[in-house]
Amino acid sequence: MKNITKIIISTFLVILLTNGALGFPGMGGTSNATNTTNIPQDTGTISQIDFNNTTSSDQDIIMVQHLIEVDAGLKTENKLLIKETLIFRNIGTKDFFGDLKTWLPDGSEGVIVARSEMMTGGGNVPINFSRNGNIISWKDYVGKNSSLPFLYALEYTVQQKAGASSSEIYSKKLVVPALTSYKYVENPNIGAALVLKITKPAGNTVQFTDENGNKIAATDVNETGGIFRFSSPKFNEINVEISPSPLSTSASQSYAPYVVIGILIILALLYPYIKKKLKSEDGKGIEKGKGTSETSEKNRIKATKINKTEKKTEKIEKPSEAESAVSSGKYDAKEVNELLDSKKQLLSRIKELEKKYESGDLLDEDYEDKKKSYQDDIKEIEERLRKMG
Repeated sequence: MKNITKIIISTFLVILLTNGALGFPGMGGTSNATNTTNIPQDTGTISQIDFNNTTSSDQDIIMVQHLIEVDAGLKTENKLLIKETLIFRNIGTKDFFGDLKTWLPDGSEGVIVARSEMMTGGGNVPINFSRNGNIISWKDYVGKNSSLPFLYALEYTVQQKAGASSSEIYSKKLVVPALTSYKYVENPNIGAALVLKITKPAGNTVQFTDENGNKIAATDVNETGGIFRFSSPKFNEINVEISPSPLSTSASQSYAPYVVIGILIILALLYPYIKKKLKSEDGKGIEKGKGTSETSEKNRIKATKINKTEKKTEKIEKPSEAESAVSSGKYDAKEVNELLDSKKQLLSRIKELEKKYESGDLLDEDYEDKKKSYQDDIKEIEERLRKMG
């Protein structure tokens, strides 16, 4: 009989561990309502429960296996998908009927709790639960020394920090004094008491630490399946850190010396050509400088003579600015009031133009062209007003 039981339990757990989805068929939404008496419905033992011989104390309840699946596949949503499977056992002398409890991390969302019977092989049935801070609890029955206890399945998400390069952290407290402190005891028929299954991007690394920050080594590791087993953990908390692969950084650092060496070799090969080119440019510059200095001196003397001639001519022939303005004719038909309004508008436009230029919204050329156009119009208006007396 023991061998048959062992085979049934082992087969069930193998199916459970190899099924990464761990979906809960028929699950409804979460509930934070206060629990009512919630006894398993599809079992023939209900009529045999003697409530006068049960206890609500969970001191004889142990954890024979706790499977935690951490799925880092929701990176785009900055969330970890967590699925837990808990198997409790009653080693006391009385049947247990009371609250079963576990701890959830801060920021846990979309919590679902369901129950399944090992022997039925059916789907999970959602059950009501209550939540008090980080502790969730649900009322149920655990028979004394039962070889096939109930399975409880939890599902929820945990928010993570944004950023593709950020590590993802999941923390689970196994023992919370005075609230939940079930002993983790390995059962030879089932296997390690604590099992973690990590689904992560290829190349990412996983590290486990306890409540004191000390690294934790798994008793057995299945790298292919991402399964880490801890026979009978003595730590009170396990922290899982999934870090991006350091390969890209290390690879770039390892190639950096070769890149630098390559650049130095290229510069060494090009040095003779660069040196020759620089000498050639310097020689042309000296010759050009001599010719330029002679030419510039001649041009300076010539410009001086021209300037003197222009100054004499200006004294005789220089017209007033108003007379030098070329009339466009667009203000010829306007009255005095209209001309004054147009001048006022042009002055206002010049002020707006200067503000835009100072704020960097206009290029130098655009600013100069528009300002000159407004000033030419003002000159034309002033000339028109002068002629009108």
